[in-house]
Amino acid sequence: MSDPSVISFAGGVPNPATFPAEALAAAAGRAIRERRDEALQYGPTAGLPALRERIARRLSEGGIATDPADLCLTTGSQQALDLIARVLVDPGDGVVVESPAYVGALACFRARQARFLSVSRDDSRVDAGGLKETVRRFRARGGTARVLYTIPTFQNPSGWTLSAAGRAELLACAAELDLFVVEDDPYGEVHFEAPPPAPLAALDRDGRVAYLGSFSKTLSAGVRCGFVRAPRELLEKIELAKQAADLCSSSLDQWTLALYFEGNDYDAHLSSVRAFYGRQKAVLLEAIAASWPSEVAVSDPAGGLFCWARLPEGEDADPLLARSLEEKKVAFIPGAAFFPEETPDNRRYFRMTFAKETPERLREGAKRLGELLA
Repeated sequence: MSDPSVISFAGGVPNPATFPAEALAAAAGRAIRERRDEALQYGPTAGLPALRERIARRLSEGGIATDPADLCLTTGSQQALDLIARVLVDPGDGVVVESPAYVGALACFRARQARFLSVSRDDSRVDAGGLKETVRRFRARGGTARVLYTIPTFQNPSGWTLSAAGRAELLACAAELDLFVVEDDPYGEVHFEAPPPAPLAALDRDGRVAYLGSFSKTLSAGVRCGFVRAPRELLEKIELAKQAADLCSSSLDQWTLALYFEGNDYDAHLSSVRAFYGRQKAVLLEAIAASWPSEVAVSDPAGGLFCWARLPEGEDADPLLARSLEEKKVAFIPGAAFFPEETPDNRRYFRMTFAKETPERLREGAKRLGELLA
């Protein structure tokens, strides 16, 4: 997979062309020159106050009323997932997850020895009836289920986005079943057309939602800074868990971001990021339309970094990957890893990212894979 001759639709990493490297370098230089005593030192576990204030203001402007005290900064939003799993999930607990779901979240909950209560999802809604039946059946057998995990917007792996009605329905189900909702939103600001519907956290009226965000897909994956916005009682426990995990996130990273925001137009940068990935997606889908058999369905996301492909019934993406690497030098991620349960039908899927490769390699990779699929 490290062979540069392999065209990779695999790892979900952002494209370095979108990183504002010079602006971040200037901010990091300022942090070391002007704030060295703080930037090169341990910091508060909950995170740099100046950065928490900036994030709280941005969330509030986006409809999620937030005070800096509602936030804990984390080492990427992946750490926020891990901390929430540590705080809320005991061994044997049921955790409601979408099917398919983000593989990194499944790993966090597996580490807590959770039992997955999977519910099907499509490009607009979660199966509310199936959700209620699954949770009630689990509880009737004596199981404990407290947590529902979701990526409503530009989901990894599918690229699907819950509609406004689908979000309201999901929150209503969570309230009826008394489930706490973990809303993971690393891609919400990377939209190609109109902004997506309001986050679940903006619709929450009873303190039921923890909202996770990150700058990895919009500024730099190497500046490891994410955040969780949650009810204060839960946030206190998350902060204690973070103290045990790493004391605090990188002070230098946090000061770099704080000074970047102070001296740059983040919204203008986001516009360029959205345009870049919108062009990348269009190139890949046009190449797929020109060379793939019509029996292979591919999602057309309105944002994010991923397309989700479905092979005809009875096909398996795992041996397809082996042949693709050997014969065509093209990589992708088989979809079975993204499902909490193992079924033959789940093996029909695979995930592709349009983020990493150049337009020329996107076209060539789609063409080679199309030859194999045909």
